[in-house]
Amino acid sequence: MRDLIDLWVGVQAWLFETLVSPVLFHFGLMAWYEPGYGAVEFVMLGVVQIAVIAIGMRYFERRWPLEKAGPDDSLVMVDRIYTVLNKLGLIPLAVFILTYPLVQEIELAVRSWGYMPPRLERLLPWIGDNALLSFLVYFVLYDFAAYWLHRGQHAFGWWWALHSLHHSQRRVTVWTDDRNHVIDDLLITLALVLFSQFVGVQPGEYVTILMVGRLIESWSHANVDMSFGWLGERLLVGPRFHRLHHALSTPAERHIQDHNFAPVFPIWDILFGTAIYDEKTRPTGVDDAAVDADNGRGWLVQQATVFGRFLRALLPRFRRRASVP
Repeated sequence: MRDLIDLWVGVQAWLFETLVSPVLFHFGLMAWYEPGYGAVEFVMLGVVQIAVIAIGMRYFERRWPLEKAGPDDSLVMVDRIYTVLNKLGLIPLAVFILTYPLVQEIELAVRSWGYMPPRLERLLPWIGDNALLSFLVYFVLYDFAAYWLHRGQHAFGWWWALHSLHHSQRRVTVWTDDRNHVIDDLLITLALVLFSQFVGVQPGEYVTILMVGRLIESWSHANVDMSFGWLGERLLVGPRFHRLHHALSTPAERHIQDHNFAPVFPIWDILFGTAIYDEKTRPTGVDDAAVDADNGRGWLVQQATVFGRFLRALLPRFRRRASVP
């Protein structure tokens, strides 16, 4: 294990010194030196995640598919683009550049108030010597916050206008998790980063939490006919549990998508009354023709179209203009 860690750090250092550091130096951006070094690791982790999805998770989709091959298979291509852009850090980099100054200002303001994040090790000294237990507690806190943010994406019309892009996919697969609008990613990232700072999550822990959480979320979108069993499905979100959240609404199940919000731990849905467990296989997608039209569009057109939906939902004057023939 020590050799693997040394190899990982060595590759990270080589990539940074060879590719990133000269660019920062050339453009006088040395203030970004430390974030740039972290960004290299983020990209490396992204490569690992893409490999796990493309080789490991896709094997299960090919071997035990829930939905057989059909005409909607071509709709998955754009989701692969989303995954590459997000996992390799291109979209997160843009989000980071936008949010970094704001996060720094908030950190300075919090320090000026004399507030110190309540590190778990200080509140619960008995977990201080157990790195795994500490990670799990922070992971649970992160997932709790993500659960409520996800409910917010469905509760507010302007936020749903963005999040509906994620639900518009008729062919949900392991590639679907990253199918999000850039503004939606920005809002979620900013909220989770601020939450992690206020509860005392350290940057290194946050990156690990994010990576593990996103891999589990990719698996929860898998097109597989598998189950963790009665107990397992209540301990960890699996494909069956989350696929119901993507189910196409019908007159009989108008609010079916307002269930099974949890990203990783179903306990939040169970505690707050949003869990549904059944064995039904439902088609996925949305019953709104305007949103369903996202299918078949490329990445750039989807981003532009959804941004228009967002403006019309957020600002009344855009809705009035859209209604004028």
